[in-house]
Amino acid sequence: MTAEKTRLLFAALFTCGLTCEFVSAQDFWSTVRVYERLRDGSAEAECRNHASLLVKSIQNATYWAVKMLDSSANFPSGVLEGNVYNLGDFDECLSVDTGHVRGRYCLATLNLLGPASPVSKEQQKSRPVHYAHRALDPYTNAWDQIQNRGERWRFARDAIKLAVCAPKSCTSLDVQRAMLDVYSTITATLNATLRVEVPEKLCQTKQNFEASFLDVLFFAVIGILTGTVSAGTILDYGLKKGDLKVCSMWKQILLCWSARKNFMGLSNMEKESDTDLNFLFGIRLFSILLVIACHKVGFTTAGPVKNPSFQEQVQLAGFYFFFSLEWNNQFSPFLLIFQSFSQLQYMPILHGDLVVDTFFFLAGFLLTVGLLKALRRPISGVKVSVWPLYLFRFLRLTPAYMLTILFYMSVLPKMGSGPLWPVTVVPESEYCRDNWWLNALYLNNYVHVDRSCIEQGWYIPCDMHMFVVCAPLVLLVHRRPRIGKALLATLIIASVLAPFLTIWIRDTDAMLLFFLDFLSGSRVHPYFSAVYVKSHVRGSPYLIGVLIGLIYMSKRQKRLAKANSLPLLLIGFAMAMATTFSAALFYGNEGAAAASPAARALYGALHRPVWAFALGIIVLAISLGRIGFMRKVLSWKPLVPLSKLSYGAFLVHVVILWYSAGSAREATYNNTFIMILKTMGDTAVTFGAALLLYLSVEAPIRDMAKLALSVRIKMQMDVDGGVGGGGGEEKGELAMEEMLNSTSEMASNGGVSSSMASNDSGLGSNDPSSAVVNAKQQRPDARSQTDVVLAL
Repeated sequence: MTAEKTRLLFAALFTCGLTCEFVSAQDFWSTVRVYERLRDGSAEAECRNHASLLVKSIQNATYWAVKMLDSSANFPSGVLEGNVYNLGDFDECLSVDTGHVRGRYCLATLNLLGPASPVSKEQQKSRPVHYAHRALDPYTNAWDQIQNRGERWRFARDAIKLAVCAPKSCTSLDVQRAMLDVYSTITATLNATLRVEVPEKLCQTKQNFEASFLDVLFFAVIGILTGTVSAGTILDYGLKKGDLKVCSMWKQILLCWSARKNFMGLSNMEKESDTDLNFLFGIRLFSILLVIACHKVGFTTAGPVKNPSFQEQVQLAGFYFFFSLEWNNQFSPFLLIFQSFSQLQYMPILHGDLVVDTFFFLAGFLLTVGLLKALRRPISGVKVSVWPLYLFRFLRLTPAYMLTILFYMSVLPKMGSGPLWPVTVVPESEYCRDNWWLNALYLNNYVHVDRSCIEQGWYIPCDMHMFVVCAPLVLLVHRRPRIGKALLATLIIASVLAPFLTIWIRDTDAMLLFFLDFLSGSRVHPYFSAVYVKSHVRGSPYLIGVLIGLIYMSKRQKRLAKANSLPLLLIGFAMAMATTFSAALFYGNEGAAAASPAARALYGALHRPVWAFALGIIVLAISLGRIGFMRKVLSWKPLVPLSKLSYGAFLVHVVILWYSAGSAREATYNNTFIMILKTMGDTAVTFGAALLLYLSVEAPIRDMAKLALSVRIKMQMDVDGGVGGGGGEEKGELAMEEMLNSTSEMASNGGVSSSMASNDSGLGSNDPSSAVVNAKQQRPDARSQTDVVLAL
């Protein structure tokens, strides 16, 4: 060994400590050889000069040079278990700046292709057990374990991620050539071939961001909102209760922004509300918590993980796992059964997409209940129109939605950094800059789905489209029951046929399978883009919610006997559990591929309607039955404010997940308990951000819309002047409130019933519309004011 190589090897040993193994030193030696290739290769002169200076400085153990060597990655251990990430030290590399040489962090992918070495027949005979799948076979060839043979449930082990800290003057192509020269000689000794990729976007240097127009716009909006909320809160604290009756209009508008009033309104459940449906607060809260948990698992699994074999074992679930080992006397049948069915505990996560159908069901159910309760008030001459409902709903959803999109466009890409930041977080901002207008038009689930702004934002246009269809449908059922119910039945049948035909024709999966091909690119996944996000394919739970709402309204005056309530509840739970755990049929041992197109289409068409019917049975059993315990638990008062924050939580929780994924500095170890802890932390941050969004945007905009409608009523009252009786007018006003409130909380995460929505409005003694409410007693004509409001 030459003196130069001896000094380099000593420097490598120095960087990893006196106890460093020789293999690790060889890894450092490989990095030094990469620098040598940069020095001696075909790169630009500046790159070669800086690489030469770097090699000489490493020989002398110069601090900045050793930092670059130290921040570069060694070959990872645990590759056979799926640990293919070694991200080095991102921050240490970017901190190198001598004035001449600056560190540039590059993340390379080493794609390995090993030889095919099947196990001999003699080795197969010597096995104590015959394994049905090679991934479970300890006697198979190691290269056979590393190679990706196309199993969707297996994580790639033949794509190694290694970080190299190179001089800034060297391009990604220079680094790629140097790494290929060095590592191909190593893999050649293993009779394997190598392909190296170093994308330009994954070569990063320390950057100083400058404020853009969108940044200025976002913080200007935040400043205006902060000032308005502060002014409204100060005014709210300064007013006495009696002053509200004589408040000027501008004070009433400003009080809509009072953080104190809106915060107090979060936990309000008025005594006159429909207590039979207050348990829906709990269902909605637990549903959004499950959404966050499912997304957290997905984001974590798709990122740098040390033990993806844990996720693989989870996906080898249910009945297919039971048959992964053939019968052998060495294994207890009870152990096999326990090992098999213990995997089913993960099905609520792996089939967690069903929780979205819970929100669709709740939205259809509560829309129906809210509208019918308003329409069935004994007020004659009331002309009903859906246009104010559309307007009010648009105002309810859009401001918070657009503010979140503006955050994606401006602040999000600048709020952090990391080895994977350019390929995780930055594209999200680019998608929003290109296609934000589709979200504003509620078309992002049909147009440019592969580059849609806000990945989970597909739900909002879906829900809006269904609302637009179902609101007049409910009115038709009320006015012409036979025609309306026939149309509802026709739409339900069509909503079941739509996914059947789509899955059959496009030959997609039966359901959303959380395999790596989906987790690493959901927008371009065939099932996601063609089936999962389309309104006409996802309509069955919403329409079934409308049907259950009609049943509830027709039976709400009658109580189920206690002897019938519990069996009905158990039937609903059994249907829901069967639907959830049936996902095991499509996980593990290529169950998804083994199913025929007809079987996949049939399952894809039926599992969501069955889930919705199960929810309907549960809702009817709790609301009409005598199951007090369930109702008390789900309507527990501490759950109410969190449930009302679900829309904001839906909008912002993915921001937290993107930040965690993009800023990861190293691969993480995962198990069930660790995932629970991570999810709890992200959930806490999510609801904190959702509270700010609720106090600054959601609640004020909602109350201002209600105030504007109330003022319009009062103006019409003054024009009509002094006709009729106050009692009828009050009922007309209540009818209007019922219909408007039926849209106020139908946000992207379901909603609450009209009575619950009125609770959510937070209109208390400090409400600016109290003066209008107190004036109800003097308003003369219910028909004139209601006609005007509902014809908006």
